Amino acid sequence: MAPSAIIDSVESAPKYVDGAVITNVDKHGDNPVVIRLSDEELHSGKTKPETIQELLKYYHRDGFVVLENAIPEALVDRLYNRMIQDNVEYLKKKHMHWNQGADTGNVSQIPPLEPDWLDRDFYANPHMIRLCENLLGPKPELRFINSNVSCPGGTARQAVHSDVHHAWPEIPAWGLVMNIYLQDSGPENGVTEVWCGTHTAYRQKEQQATVDRGWIKKEYLQKQAKVKPPVQPKVRKGAICFRDLRLWHAGMPNKSDKHRIMLAIDYFAQWYQCPMTTKLPLSMKEKIEREWEGISTAGVEWIDGEINSLDVPFYLNMTQDPELYLLQTERGFQDHKGRQTGQYKFDTGTKVTDQNYWTPEVEQTA
Repeated sequence: MAPSAIIDSVESAPKYVDGAVITNVDKHGDNPVVIRLSDEELHSGKTKPETIQELLKYYHRDGFVVLENAIPEALVDRLYNRMIQDNVEYLKKKHMHWNQGADTGNVSQIPPLEPDWLDRDFYANPHMIRLCENLLGPKPELRFINSNVSCPGGTARQAVHSDVHHAWPEIPAWGLVMNIYLQDSGPENGVTEVWCGTHTAYRQKEQQATVDRGWIKKEYLQKQAKVKPPVQPKVRKGAICFRDLRLWHAGMPNKSDKHRIMLAIDYFAQWYQCPMTTKLPLSMKEKIEREWEGISTAGVEWIDGEINSLDVPFYLNMTQDPELYLLQTERGFQDHKGRQTGQYKFDTGTKVTDQNYWTPEVEQTA
């Protein structure tokens, strides 16, 4: 054996301390931790056990971890350009709704659902699914495909909130969202503010400011910031951000001249029995169930014929109760109270103030 081969073999051999493997994974940062897939993992579609170990470690600790180099850039650029074109049309739709007010410049826009645009790399990425399986159990259920678009010119931020404001099972993980950035992102173009560690820090009713939404009490924001402050991380194009649905976060204004687009793909554990469904074309059913390995399509509503994603109303229900869904209409968001009263007041009227986000405290000097 050549000397160089011997050296390579020694350097690649696992190292252990007290019986535990010491992982040799490319990662940086701590709030949040960013892990980079090797080119070998990217092209083979096979995630190394050490990479999964590190992803699990930081996901459980922080409720948020970033995986770089997960999707080929050519695919990312192609989808970004298509969604920019779609956004022009979407903003003209009567049912379009600004998230937490027009000043945020923030909208939910479903990506194209035509067969040519449903790349497995985005919606059932093999590295994504490996982590989902280890967190949620076998055959995690795909139940939500959407995106968050931060348009140029936004001036307002969102309130710090959790995506779930219902009673949830006290279990490490039952549902998660994968946010995939379609461009390099940071504070300048409205990357999401995240609060690492808040997914299990407090109980739902304890932290929640009101019954009907997941906004967080000011006193908890101020207290948690002393433990680990919020951050707008720099995220590379094509990175997958794994976020626990309970994690505190907030949309931020886009101060650049280009759209910031972030896909949102939700998977749930089978036992959770989430009633939410997502629409996909029936013509793709056989291919998806054959090639999107490791997932369950129990949460997919198969539609015969073409689907114009811009006409599909926003539909959300992360609870376990089929009646507690949120539906986008021309009159506004219809929640369970709106269905009872006929008045659709969800996400209207309430203004974001400094009581809804962290404000650094000025130390008093003698």
